[in-house]
Amino acid sequence: MSLGLNLRIAYETVKENLKTTFVLSLIFMGMAAMYAGFYPSFKGNLEELMKNFPEMGFIRGFESFASYPGFLNAELYQIFWILILAIIFGYISASLISKEIEGKTMDMLLSNPIHRYRIVLEKFLGLLPLILVVNFATMASVYGITLAIGEELEFFNLLTTHIFSIPYFLAITSLGIFVSTIINKKMKASMVVMAVVIGSYIFESVSLLAPDYEKLGLISLTHYFNPAETLVEGSIDIIGTITLIAVTVVFLLMAMVYFERRDIEI
Repeated sequence: MSLGLNLRIAYETVKENLKTTFVLSLIFMGMAAMYAGFYPSFKGNLEELMKNFPEMGFIRGFESFASYPGFLNAELYQIFWILILAIIFGYISASLISKEIEGKTMDMLLSNPIHRYRIVLEKFLGLLPLILVVNFATMASVYGITLAIGEELEFFNLLTTHIFSIPYFLAITSLGIFVSTIINKKMKASMVVMAVVIGSYIFESVSLLAPDYEKLGLISLTHYFNPAETLVEGSIDIIGTITLIAVTVVFLLMAMVYFERRDIEI
């Protein structure tokens, strides 16, 4: 069997998401350009703003808010990146299998001489270009505007922030695919994953605000990727990255095993 035939489902998944990839890239490039471009107008007032809003301590790296990397971290990466974009990726991945079952098109996939687990794996692989293109297109936008406005930002820190975003988004995606193999309704599966991503963000925020609940963050995927560490401090959380890779593998394996064994009404 040729490589092309082997990866046909992955290829079709890439094609299905081409428009989404293009639109999301434009949206996040525009958002990145907007927030980066805002900094020169606000930088004189940021220290005063930090003093007036101490309750914003749930935003990791907020103590560096007055600096350009800290501003980007708080305004772009800590909310729109690890929450909003993660919700979007979770929503998309949670529909990959469930929409085929709900739409009664799964029989076409199952009629091919291919194991069910490969359907799950190729659906996952088919989302990689979406994640990578949106990720690095946004990075290019941030760096381009940074050069245009003459602010200082270590390119290595920016690059590592986006590279180490990938395991986080893959963990969210594998969770979405796992839920998609369990729940047959596309919208219900997507809502479940969105709720988990939002809950994960809230757990991490609570763990930062309330010392008594510090350990609550350990069950949050958000806990294991902190853009402030790479973008502002230039450090890399190896343990967090390994944890996210392990979570990705576990969810993907569970999805493949469950889908291989479950009954599907055709």
